[in-house]
Amino acid sequence: MGQRLLVCNAISCNNNNAGKPIDILISDGLIQSVHPAGTISCDCSSLDAGGSIAMPGMIDIHIHGAGGSDSLDGTRESLETISRTLAKTGTTSFLTTMVVTPGEGNRHLKRAADCTGSDLGGAELLGIYIEGPFISMEKRGGILPGCITAPSPAILDEILELAGDAMKVMCVAPELEGIDEIIKTLIYSGIKVSFGHSDAGYDETVKGFGMGISHVTHLFNTMRPLHHRNPGPLAAIFENSSITAELIGDSYHVHPSLINMAYRLKTSRGLVCITDGIRSTGLPDGKYMYNNKEYISEGGLARYTDGTFIGSTMSLKEITSNFMKFTGCSLNEAIDTVTINPARIAGVDNRKGSLEPGKDADILLVTPSLEIKKTIIAGRITDNDQ
Repeated sequence: MGQRLLVCNAISCNNNNAGKPIDILISDGLIQSVHPAGTISCDCSSLDAGGSIAMPGMIDIHIHGAGGSDSLDGTRESLETISRTLAKTGTTSFLTTMVVTPGEGNRHLKRAADCTGSDLGGAELLGIYIEGPFISMEKRGGILPGCITAPSPAILDEILELAGDAMKVMCVAPELEGIDEIIKTLIYSGIKVSFGHSDAGYDETVKGFGMGISHVTHLFNTMRPLHHRNPGPLAAIFENSSITAELIGDSYHVHPSLINMAYRLKTSRGLVCITDGIRSTGLPDGKYMYNNKEYISEGGLARYTDGTFIGSTMSLKEITSNFMKFTGCSLNEAIDTVTINPARIAGVDNRKGSLEPGKDADILLVTPSLEIKKTIIAGRITDNDQ
């Protein structure tokens, strides 16, 4: 028998026994069993949860960097820094989000692929999320023009060769000529296709969903707004219950009233809270660099000097707390938006996203206000000191 840990006196957040005291037995990094509190004994180390809520570890499927490092650095050391920084605030796994520059080496893709699933010292790297390069120049947001190109099967083949099986999500603009072949190849390769950085109208968005797009990159941002005579993509997104969507709930990227509207229309089952975090996440306010361009980090928001938003510097814990505050949703609903929902998008819901026997022992012990008391990643208690 390998390393074991018994988490005692926790409160369940699972739907079938929510609010009930439980004990969780962990063995070799996996949840071996879940029992009513006090009904199991084990000759192993124990951790008294003290009545804290036990929830699955949080999963950030859209984050570029943290702790002074960025995925574009293209080094294992940078990915280790991101991993350790995320673990300090309860994010136990993530997709590293990045752009590519057609015609360049894009070795950062290969480095991220090589590090996927390896021990980085903190949150587990689940794979790669790529924004572009087949997106709208008009809706590029903080993405530089050199990272955008017309749909090209040859360029996609280069990306797939570098990223391999680690590539989990690609964001595309469905209005682009030739995008149908790109979408077909991505779906055939088992990669989730996301709508985003797009100037598509309503009809083009509906057509894109028909081609196989099933997810939306940072809802409301870098897309047309809703208009009563020209509904744009938002109407198509909200009327299709099978489409999941990301939200940056920092109150800068999306107004709290619209976060609440998205919750009412999509429900917590259709939403994924993300940070869209970048290099300065977890660091003091100041000036930093993203993709060789200076930006300002202040009060949880990152923006270029011309005012263009490029991401958030809030933790996923803060984003989730905001989601609860802005929507009035239950703690369990908020938890779903950062656990089982993103696990499904990343294709890892068979081993992450809920506290069930056989799944990875990524567990947070939290208060009802999401204050984190303990973080467990792969059965190991981590240091939450920031």
